[in-house]
Amino acid sequence: MTCPMASVAQYLSEHGPSRSSRIVEAFVASGLSAEAARQRVSRAKPPVRSFPVPLLPKREAFLYLEKDRNGERFWQNFLRDLRETNSITAAAIDGVIARGGIIPVEQFAVVSGATVRPKTGQVPADTVARRLIKSDFLKEFHDPEYGRCFHTAPSLAMGTPAAMRARDITERVLLDGLREWCRKIGLASYNAIRIRGDEDLKPIGPFAFDLAGPSYLLPLQGSASKPGFVVADVFAEGILTVHEIQFFIRKARVLKASFKDIGILSIIVAEGFTGEAMTAGHAAGVMLATPKDLFGRRVGEAIASLCEVLKNAAKYASSSPERLTMLLNNLFDIEGRNKNLRGILFEMVAGYLARRTAMTMDMGVTAKDPSTGKTADIDVQTITNQNAIVTAIECKGKEPGGALSLAEVEEWLAKIPTFRAHYAQHGYLREAEQRFEIWTSGSIAPDALAKLKEEQVRRVKAKIDWKDGDAVLALARAGKEKALADALNQHFFRHPLAEVAKQFEADEAAGKVQSWMAPTKSKPPEFKGPAIEVVSLDDELDAAE
Repeated sequence: MTCPMASVAQYLSEHGPSRSSRIVEAFVASGLSAEAARQRVSRAKPPVRSFPVPLLPKREAFLYLEKDRNGERFWQNFLRDLRETNSITAAAIDGVIARGGIIPVEQFAVVSGATVRPKTGQVPADTVARRLIKSDFLKEFHDPEYGRCFHTAPSLAMGTPAAMRARDITERVLLDGLREWCRKIGLASYNAIRIRGDEDLKPIGPFAFDLAGPSYLLPLQGSASKPGFVVADVFAEGILTVHEIQFFIRKARVLKASFKDIGILSIIVAEGFTGEAMTAGHAAGVMLATPKDLFGRRVGEAIASLCEVLKNAAKYASSSPERLTMLLNNLFDIEGRNKNLRGILFEMVAGYLARRTAMTMDMGVTAKDPSTGKTADIDVQTITNQNAIVTAIECKGKEPGGALSLAEVEEWLAKIPTFRAHYAQHGYLREAEQRFEIWTSGSIAPDALAKLKEEQVRRVKAKIDWKDGDAVLALARAGKEKALADALNQHFFRHPLAEVAKQFEADEAAGKVQSWMAPTKSKPPEFKGPAIEVVSLDDELDAAE
């Protein structure tokens, strides 16, 4: 500003949309008195507009020119001004941006930094969400798999539903590994650590987290052996900035003030952090970690690769067997009880093997019956030359020694009418021969196999088929995919647990052991190992409070 006579419109044209106090400061710096500057701003007329939703403290105005509304400068400057006030809305927006700008609605409670339980002086998460939706910082949409979701204004982040799904899956794998890490080093009570996706994951104090568990480590314990807590939020990819970790710092500080007699260890995990973020996080007393820090370089790189691969699973499954083999060999090192990883990787293996006899292969196709509105996911879809045959493959990755159950077969069969209705109205597949298959990395339970055979005979127009683990492994070997076959063999079939299960089945068939389900008068042998305490997260939280 060089002239005290400059108008508000001139300032906005040069500097872009701004909060009113910033404009007043600029006018004062150019020579106007504070009172004159405030009056000039308050009397501004069109094309100057004031944003109608009061997001700034004390209902301060955010001013902009009509032509700039919803432009990139509008949203970037608005977020800048919200950050300067340490607004909860800014922390929430940045939290969503940290997840790629697109999240399922239930994750907003975690990344917003707002409360999910009432607390004096704190704005609850649902109120923050309503304000951001009303102001168009957030838009709500429906995803076939996740239901209600949010995405930010496009100029703030350009996330896609495919990227959101890839992130969520990778983060669940990462959380499962983090839980196992906490268990192995005794950071929290072994049986009481809960992660995203667990039905009994509860807030700690007023806040929601991706991981939470009570801890009896001395530095965290309170008086009368009250447990402290370990809490964590995770991010699959991206270098988080100082703005993008503010939601987490906010939660950590409020928790520290709320639980004065116990300790809270707050951990945020991401692919990386900027130097400024590291400084701010350490100053706030939170732990910043990367997958490489927790699990080593090899596994950390595999986690980052998984997210990238899942964004375009069909592409990588078709053309990158080396990447697929790397994921198989490295990621099972961190797998715990979560079945996400095994199912995901088996789908990619199935897609890679199925593409041999097809012209095109796709993964994660959503089928919709136009007459009923029902939807169902097709894990792997292949199409032969000239669209002659379309095959929809259901994939069931199993734990070592696991078996495809009758319930899973019946669930798959119930989806087939939706698949058929989808293809019947499809532009270039309505005339194709339709085939439906179910593949598993395990065996097939006898009653499930009987059902499959019965349905195969009955279904003439919509043919069905199946492959068990042995058939999938044979398919890999037939294509001379030695590295992939070896990885499959190691992680799905020849795992020690699988060998034990097969030996038990053989012994039982030979009459060497009695079935677990058979009635017996003899007592089972007494367990002599150490007792494992089962701890309830709710009980520990009640005790702490």
